Amino acid sequence: MRRRFAPRFALALAAASLAGTVHSAEWPMHDVRTQLSFNNALMRDLGLRVTDVGKARATFPGHPLSMRFDDPIAFAGMADKRVRADIEGHVFEHLLGPGVSHRGGFDLAWRGGTLSMQDFVLAPAYAPREFEIRTRDGLVVFRADFAHFEVDAERGDLKLFNLDLKIGPDLAARMNAPELVGVVVGGLEISAQVDVPPGTAKLGTPPSCSDWSGDQDVALVGIGSVGQWARGSGLVAISPSATLRNVGTANVPWYSKFSGTFPPYSNDQHPYLIWGIYRIKDGRFEQIGVSGVKHAFLTTNTGCDAGACTGSGAPGGSGHILGLGCQDTYSQGNNNSTGALSFRSEIQSALGLWNHTGSHFDQNGDGIQDHSGSGETFLDHGANVLETDLQTANSSYYLDAWYVVRDDINIFNTMGWRQITPSFNGSIWTFATPTLLVNGPAVNAWVSDTAPPAGSMNTVLTQPDGHLRVVVKTTDLGGGQTRYEYAVVNHDFDRQVGSFFVPTQGTTVTDLYFHDVDRNAGTDWTATQDANGITWTKVGADGLDWGTTFNFGFTAPTAPVAANAMLGAVEAGDPAQLSIATLAPEADGLVFRNDFE
Repeated sequence: MRRRFAPRFALALAAASLAGTVHSAEWPMHDVRTQLSFNNALMRDLGLRVTDVGKARATFPGHPLSMRFDDPIAFAGMADKRVRADIEGHVFEHLLGPGVSHRGGFDLAWRGGTLSMQDFVLAPAYAPREFEIRTRDGLVVFRADFAHFEVDAERGDLKLFNLDLKIGPDLAARMNAPELVGVVVGGLEISAQVDVPPGTAKLGTPPSCSDWSGDQDVALVGIGSVGQWARGSGLVAISPSATLRNVGTANVPWYSKFSGTFPPYSNDQHPYLIWGIYRIKDGRFEQIGVSGVKHAFLTTNTGCDAGACTGSGAPGGSGHILGLGCQDTYSQGNNNSTGALSFRSEIQSALGLWNHTGSHFDQNGDGIQDHSGSGETFLDHGANVLETDLQTANSSYYLDAWYVVRDDINIFNTMGWRQITPSFNGSIWTFATPTLLVNGPAVNAWVSDTAPPAGSMNTVLTQPDGHLRVVVKTTDLGGGQTRYEYAVVNHDFDRQVGSFFVPTQGTTVTDLYFHDVDRNAGTDWTATQDANGITWTKVGADGLDWGTTFNFGFTAPTAPVAANAMLGAVEAGDPAQLSIATLAPEADGLVFRNDFE
């Protein structure tokens, strides 16, 4: 089902009074309310139902930037003086104490079983800002993580929102489906009142957030989990969680779309997240799914450097600036939110620019948001993959993600990849992540960019208007035949690529191959051969756009040698043709390698 997104807000994440930042721990909590919402489509796929809801409270509006699935249900916690919040500065760390029992609850039902969640308990988990939802008997039914939060010491408000609600081990065991542990089925929100302990120390005036000097450098430091968000018409929408850190020497603007005009760019500048799904089969690396653009909207600023700007003095409120050393995270759910996703074509990727006027979210062009994803599904802008493409034998799969950040000095540490292992249990797809995050594009899993094996090459071309990459892998087939496989990656070249030329030096090639990600055979690039080489040319408007990988291949009767391929730009600019080092067939005796007879 769809998530709702509140586009306009005034955020006070850093939350101490204007006099200074609060530094303490173990703040008493009371008036706890817990709100759950479920992805009903996914729940139906699982055969899992919420029934017998009792003593539910009126749903609370939550934070202006909270997103939720349809039909949230809210419950009030019972008073327990032992419950406390561990708060350091503006950062919520842990729930302390035995947990919060709630009045009322619901039952979970599935084919062959039920489980009572009446008087359920919200309990602390081991990691910061992580929770468990337990039965009153202590069974771990759900776990929740990747929290956004707001601590307002002046009003005594604590809000945690946008948490991924995941199936816990005891529910999975009851359903006889251990593979479901960690599957995200909805979202969780928590609202509470907190008491600032008497004598709480103040650290004085919050650090200034007006200094924009230095180099912006955001690093992707984690892809925590990957999951299914929708399934239908032979497609599955796949979404990752993502964690990043400011490793540069400058603050990074993080203003939600349509929030106002702010420094340093006099707009609502924020990063943009994209992700893609890839498969290696038969020695060939192919992109099989591509997401739209997720507009980032909030930074939690955890783990910051001492003295870092944490947003408490930021124009427009806190949560708008990623301070030095600070970390931020987004869950699977809000990365695939219909209220935050739009089209890649709206972004100037090399510059990190977006004009909100006339965009997907401002459809009448008056500069005011009039569309928040209503009527859209998770399949509309997410990374959609054919289910058949996830079932290819003897294949390996990968997901990469990239935050597009304006003026970032190194785009390749801002992206990263993990291997994923798709599995279908008859109801839903799950995705194990057997490897750790590696920074850079996923194509590096096919051919290393630092130590390519013999017969392969991984070359990056850096231009003022973006980065392109050509990766080639050759295979000796025996009998004097060599297979050439090319992956052409457009990282952030906004002029797009409309042709790809490989010199063949008079060699006749066979078994021509092309693959793109749109699954439309009518837009497959056409290939022509002449004495100089082979050229693939786009059909219609199907150019190689930014954040996308196309594949080309052939068989030749000669071994590979160093050569230069040519990439033709679609849009006008200088140069119109870009040369990039690669491997190509050796001359067959008719011409020399330098192309002169």
